[in-house]
Amino acid sequence: MLFLTIFLLAIVAGYPIWDYFYMKKIKSGLVSKWRMYSQIMITQWVSVFILLGYWLLTGLSVRELFIYENPLMSFVSQDLLDMAMGAGASLLIVILAVAFSKKMRKKISDALTDESIQFLLPSSIAERLFFLMIAITAGVCEEIIFRGAMVYYLGNLPFELSVFAIGVISSVLFGLVHLYQGWKGVLITGYLGGVLFFFFAGTGYLWVPILFHTIIDAKFVFLPNKKRTVDNNNIM
Repeated sequence: MLFLTIFLLAIVAGYPIWDYFYMKKIKSGLVSKWRMYSQIMITQWVSVFILLGYWLLTGLSVRELFIYENPLMSFVSQDLLDMAMGAGASLLIVILAVAFSKKMRKKISDALTDESIQFLLPSSIAERLFFLMIAITAGVCEEIIFRGAMVYYLGNLPFELSVFAIGVISSVLFGLVHLYQGWKGVLITGYLGGVLFFFFAGTGYLWVPILFHTIIDAKFVFLPNKKRTVDNNNIM
């Protein structure tokens, strides 16, 4: 557990500090968007491979990382599965609407994007394809770390935490890691973390929040980059 403590502490405390200085370089134009995307992917996958290496070397069951058995399973699992399917269908409809409706893309962009993260969003077709890989990376890696490893860690501490407490703590920490998005971003991602934990704890399968996380992040592939629009208007 010592390594896992250090690993999760490095993620929760190290990422915001690293982001603070790294984002300054990005906003100053010292780091290209392609390099930024590449480094985000590499950092997340390396973190996950280190975690999986520890998991295998210490003889921990992979099942404990990807499957969560808890009291919710026996009572409301089917209801949660139905809700997950309904939410998934709704998200699919939204994504299709965004993909085929320019007016819808603008409305959702105005509602969901913030000036503090405009520099992160893709503009060209190539960047959008690359960003889709970022969405998949975030969906897989962040869920393995925050819904898999962290939930396992919190559930195996010397003092017993309730499912609710584990969900709140893991979601708050998940939000704080996104501090580079500002406090509004922290609150939104913390809330989304709670929803993703709800799916994980209710269904017992990590692939469910992985799927939803990927879909949620993939929406930016279709949304217009308002910063680019403003820049183009200034040029004209």
